[in-house]
Amino acid sequence: MKKIILWSVVSILIAGITAGSYWRLRRPQVILFSDDSKVTLLGVDYGKIHVPPGVKPSAVSTNRALLQRSGSSFATTDDALVVWVRQEYNSRQWHNFQYYLYDKAGTACVGDSGMNYDIRGRQNNKIVGIEFSAFPRRQGQFLLGVQENGNGSQETADHKLVIRNPVRKSFSQWTAEPLPATKEDDDLSVTLTKLVFGADTSYNRDQDNADDAANKGVQAVLQVQRNGKPATNWQPVSVETTDATGNSVGGFCNTQQNGDECTTTYQWGLWADEPAWKVKFEFSQQSDFAGNELWTVQNIPVQPGRQQDYYNYPRAGRASAVVAEADLNGVHLKILPAKQFTDAGQNNYMQGGLMIQADSALPDGMRMTLVSLTDGQTNDVGYFDNGTMKSTTGAATVTTYRYGLRDLAGTTNLNLTIALHKSRFVEFTAKPAKP
Repeated sequence: MKKIILWSVVSILIAGITAGSYWRLRRPQVILFSDDSKVTLLGVDYGKIHVPPGVKPSAVSTNRALLQRSGSSFATTDDALVVWVRQEYNSRQWHNFQYYLYDKAGTACVGDSGMNYDIRGRQNNKIVGIEFSAFPRRQGQFLLGVQENGNGSQETADHKLVIRNPVRKSFSQWTAEPLPATKEDDDLSVTLTKLVFGADTSYNRDQDNADDAANKGVQAVLQVQRNGKPATNWQPVSVETTDATGNSVGGFCNTQQNGDECTTTYQWGLWADEPAWKVKFEFSQQSDFAGNELWTVQNIPVQPGRQQDYYNYPRAGRASAVVAEADLNGVHLKILPAKQFTDAGQNNYMQGGLMIQADSALPDGMRMTLVSLTDGQTNDVGYFDNGTMKSTTGAATVTTYRYGLRDLAGTTNLNLTIALHKSRFVEFTAKPAKP
């Protein structure tokens, strides 16, 4: 009898421990910020049709044209990873969340694609689908990091959410070519002499951890010639990195010229345990443009505005007066008033924004470059490419080019010169080295 009672007690304890472990594995993963804002992981999917947790797949149309932003699900042009979360925060405060995918060891990460879909709920309590075009596909699990931005401050969560890979499988491998390697496009010749992973950058996404992969990038050392002569006025301005598993990420180049050699640093790269990346650089002319490639506009007013309006334009349908417009290289351009953000903290890396609209898409291989941007006293104003947004009105598609502005204190108007000109493209297959 004593043995029977003893085994009954042991069985109950084992059952309790097992149930507790199962509950811990099944309970939602949550990130809680210091202001009580909360991000809860709901699920993950992969493919072209993306359905939020809790919606029956049978109720979802397979018509991708109808699905796009249908209110309960959405479709992507290519296969993509979508992480579903619930975002909760104080409705009286403006919030923005940034998401990053890390490998298990945290050696590298990529940001989301910029396409985050608000599906359900109120503004301060909603379900969001975050799209990623790249993730550690060879791993069974990887990590999701979250940064909260709001009211001029930011906080990066120490804790990361664990994501199970929905499409893990074996992949082929690429073979890297030895460096230095030289590629050509038209009259431009580019030699890649060095490619380094995990390099220091000017980015500071996690202020409390300088070694976080979100603060790191890729560094490339290049030599450029045009018609057989050194061309220091041609520099890399964007880069696309792909790998054999199907990942693809783009980035903007921060380039320093050192004699006939330039060193460019960019985010994002991919995971360096791959045998090789394909790295495609876009090279853009920086000076000595032809007269028919240039347009100068003076006295662009700087007006107060909110970051939220800047990021939502033109999706929010807000109209804005046009400061100037003209045709340049067959493209009709419009300049909108510059904005100085009233809700940006003093130490915020972006103090304002400038938007330029093109009434039609730029021809293939054509690039818009801000040649110069000054204030009314001809002092240079710091800026950076903040990406583009497209909106459709009737049959017309408008592309809005956005430029983040720095150092706007006391600035009332701006002068700028724009160039529309043809880029050159070169691609290398290389193995990234450690710093």
